[in-house]
Amino acid sequence: MASSHEIMQRMRERQAAREKAFEPLAEILGQRAELQRQLAALDAPYAEAFVTAEAAGWTAEELKEIGAEEPARRPKGRPRGRRAAAKKAAPETASTDSSTGSSAAAVPTQNGTADTETAAGSLSG
Repeated sequence: MASSHEIMQRMRERQAAREKAFEPLAEILGQRAELQRQLAALDAPYAEAFVTAEAAGWTAEELKEIGAEEPARRPKGRPRGRRAAAKKAAPETASTDSSTGSSAAAVPTQNGTADTETAAGSLSG
């Protein structure tokens, strides 16, 4: 039977081999963290440059075709023209839909109960 000293020695040898195998990973993890920090530092200037290119006449689709990815976060400021146009179109669509319906059918009676004859008369008339 092995002594406690021999058991501890085997454990230390295995632990040393594990630590040695971890060293390259630890080094790469440090390099990776530094590169991610550098990339994050470029996010804001990249977004500003992308928006500047769009303001000069490039579309996001053209920039993507060339190889410039759309930034994850855009700088604060005026929204892109496409978004503004979409927001203007949405209320117009909603107003045309509501103009076709009758507002009398949506008004409840004073007691909160439905008066079938009145509602039917207002819908058909």
